[in-house]
Amino acid sequence: MWSRGEEVQRTELVRKLKKDGWTITPGGKHSMAQHPTKPGKIPIPNGSKINEYTARGILRDAGLK
Repeated sequence: MWSRGEEVQRTELVRKLKKDGWTITPGGKHSMAQHPTKPGKIPIPNGSKINEYTARGILRDAGLK
């Protein structure tokens, strides 16, 4: 997926979430991802790049990894 220590483009991460059915609601420092059938909400930091470890955690929480 990504090499260690690499920053991930936020658009790439959002694209993967939307492909799985998540909706993204914009916010101040973080946007929120919510799925119609999966429980909970996932905060996604606003900014062009996201730390690789944070991106992996977001995908894990979304059930994509």
